[in-house]
Amino acid sequence: MIKKQDTVSYNEKKSFEHLLNDFLQDKTSCPESSLCTFSHKGCTYIVPEHERNSLTTEFSDLRFSWGKQSFVPGQGEAARFFVGPEAGEPAGFSLNMEETICSDDDASCPTAFYIYREGEPEPLAECQEKQITGYGSQNDFSALKSPLTPGCYFLLADGLTDDGENAVFQPLGNYLYLPFRVMESGETLKHPVVKAVEVSRPQEELADGPYTSGIVRMSVCFSAPLPVHREFSALCFTQDWRLLSQDVRLFTGHRSEKYSLHFRFRSELIWMPGRYTVILTHNREPFAAVVFEYDGMPEAAVSWQALTQTDAEYLWGKYLATDKDWKCIQNFVGMGKLRLRLADLARQSSYNDCCEALCLPELRENIYAAVLSDEPFYAKRLAYCLPLLLHYCTTGRKQVDCAEWLENNSPEDWLEERSGLAVTLYNIQVLCTDRGRDLLERLEEAVEDTFRFWALTLCGTEQEVEQVLSCSPLLARAIRPEYRFGLEQPSVAEVVHSFQQALEETEYRLEAAAQDELARQAVEYYEVLGLWQKDDYTRFVLKGLLGRVKQRVRRNYVPGSKPERSGLIRVKAEDVVIGEWLQSQGTVQDFASESKMLRRVFEESKKELDAMVGLSDLKEALHTTFCRMLFNEQRRRMGLPVEDEGIHHVVFTGNPGTGKTTVARLLGKIYHALGLLSKGEVITTERRELVGEYIGETENKMNALFQRARGQVLFIDEAYSLCTDSSDRRDFGHHIIESLLPMLTKPNPDMLVVLAGYPEEMERMLQSNPGLKSRFPYHFHFADYGADELMQIARNTLEREAYVLVPEAEVLLRQAVEEALEHKDRHFANARWIKTFLVSGVLPAMARRVMQAGSVATVELYRNITRADVEEAMRTQVKVRASGTASPRRIGFRA
Repeated sequence: MIKKQDTVSYNEKKSFEHLLNDFLQDKTSCPESSLCTFSHKGCTYIVPEHERNSLTTEFSDLRFSWGKQSFVPGQGEAARFFVGPEAGEPAGFSLNMEETICSDDDASCPTAFYIYREGEPEPLAECQEKQITGYGSQNDFSALKSPLTPGCYFLLADGLTDDGENAVFQPLGNYLYLPFRVMESGETLKHPVVKAVEVSRPQEELADGPYTSGIVRMSVCFSAPLPVHREFSALCFTQDWRLLSQDVRLFTGHRSEKYSLHFRFRSELIWMPGRYTVILTHNREPFAAVVFEYDGMPEAAVSWQALTQTDAEYLWGKYLATDKDWKCIQNFVGMGKLRLRLADLARQSSYNDCCEALCLPELRENIYAAVLSDEPFYAKRLAYCLPLLLHYCTTGRKQVDCAEWLENNSPEDWLEERSGLAVTLYNIQVLCTDRGRDLLERLEEAVEDTFRFWALTLCGTEQEVEQVLSCSPLLARAIRPEYRFGLEQPSVAEVVHSFQQALEETEYRLEAAAQDELARQAVEYYEVLGLWQKDDYTRFVLKGLLGRVKQRVRRNYVPGSKPERSGLIRVKAEDVVIGEWLQSQGTVQDFASESKMLRRVFEESKKELDAMVGLSDLKEALHTTFCRMLFNEQRRRMGLPVEDEGIHHVVFTGNPGTGKTTVARLLGKIYHALGLLSKGEVITTERRELVGEYIGETENKMNALFQRARGQVLFIDEAYSLCTDSSDRRDFGHHIIESLLPMLTKPNPDMLVVLAGYPEEMERMLQSNPGLKSRFPYHFHFADYGADELMQIARNTLEREAYVLVPEAEVLLRQAVEEALEHKDRHFANARWIKTFLVSGVLPAMARRVMQAGSVATVELYRNITRADVEEAMRTQVKVRASGTASPRRIGFRA
């Protein structure tokens, strides 16, 4: 059969006069609403009737999709789709153009698109749309006339213009033509077995330093000959699971059998030291993972393993290779651990994909999640992607600013319209304020309403999210641990690549030696650079890096010479001076980064204290201490005098059970986080452990205690017992105080001393020794808890153990609390009393009731505390008091 040249013909007979008229008017396309044919590779194809005129449409960034598979020809992506065993699966074609420009801005331009299988005259699907000048043109095709099967296909376009430097279409007569191939999915294929792998960098690429952009080579040897007409690809990921490079081989067969493949990973980003993972795919199905450690040497240590469909590496390679939704997160920073977690969650939630393929109804579940990040933009960006990645089945997305929500005071606006939406909340800290409590309650009601399908994601810092969850145990239960996503600090590699991406926005480029120098300096200054944001990288590139380049060029310029442009835009190793930039920005940038890091550590350590009921004065004082420390550090950097504030020893007064020992332990953690204590644990002691039989023994005990308490919190319980009412200086307690004073006067003792006890006795002790009183500038009184606070402690205690107070039981418990407060004395144990009442009274009564009832076991039966349980606990308490068997009051106490 002799192949004809590609031709176009019309189904209308035309006279010579008509043809001459068409020629004179330059009508080189089919007439309006006419049926055309064209010949291609020996076959004649039919083009259905469609609207046509002289207007054309230019376009940019075209993406061609079939179902969830897609490729962008302008980016060099392979023009292939892969069909599984269910070739007729309900997937459709679509064509997306990021920008369209009509040749007449005031008109719409008709376009037509057709999909053909090579050798079949009729199109399988078509799309006719009118384009206008603008952004985001989506063109969905009609349903396929017959299922896709492996073979060669092409997309035919009419009404488009593609004459740029990087044309994605080929001309075909009066049309544009984009060939693509449909191949069998690798899910049903037998995969080759990896026998050996070698990874190396060409020696010439290491001449200017090991940490540069360029090529890494990988050779893979298999145990059997490779099958023909198959695609093998290799996706190379960094240690953070960001796609750094990929290479594809379409194996069409050779005269001799082929046992190996050679891949070249070319990266414009710097190859940083660390671990890299290469996922090998066979017709887009991952089948093996190769891990290599790059340390700057020509040869890399390599290991490999076969993959199963349950491996996290398989899931990440599969989703990234075949699903366009997953490509949106591949360049997010701080997601080294999250990417594989998300892939595993997506596998668990992909049941609905099976339902869709089998035309079954979706299984819809209300998903409640939280995204934690110090940068709101990053948190909201990930939250926006979650519904698509994890198959939420929602139909829309909405972001709500809680601060604006509070000001508008109209929560019903979006709560009533939430059905089917994935809602993201940010500025969530306002929900824990007095004014925001009503909104939080309305939000809880919406979460409890299981009859409305929707999804919710909280966005905020770790502290903000934890604060909201502590205010709302219901939300804490609803947001399961697997749906709490914490973004981390970017890795060193992400920091370096952020520098490069900021430089990409300019005309300047790093020489290889400059790349290596940048990588080494980023490692050296990572503690500060890891806290930078995008604006910080841009500022350094424009003012720091390029500033030095311009100074160097100006310094070396010879008047009258004509330097080449390429030499003026090169960044050399000598231009990369991150340390000098940080030093020049020391009073602002460096300190801001350091203070941000300190604040993060401080807030992390203070979370448990914030969760305690009451203690507002103490919490405020700690915040003041932190601010004063940062304030003095800034003054020190500016060369201003700074008073040596030292460490602040404290006095705790209050009755038993008010939390003094617990707070002392938390103070140790916080002071350790601030760098004021080297260890931060609590050493508890009292008079009987310090007083010896003679003065020398007392001194030895004190010295041993100081040695043990170095770097710790020294908690002296009932401190006033060290001194008797006698003024006899020979009393051993006075020797203890005198031994304590020198340590208290040290400017930086690496020890925090806490004196604890009843208020009146503590005041008498401090008044008796003015020197001692001046060493304790902070006094905190732990007031007895009121009924509201004791009830909150009770609720927190029960909720931690998954118990629920029914309303009648809560009313009676409050009555018991109020009665106990009405008859309390100074030895009332406050929080310890309510916890004992619950653990030793209410819960045993509940256990007896449940086990004696003989009812069918249900979750509610074993969770719900009833009024009868509280009544039984109250009767037991009365009996104990009446029998006089209550524990004798101790001399002294433990807070």
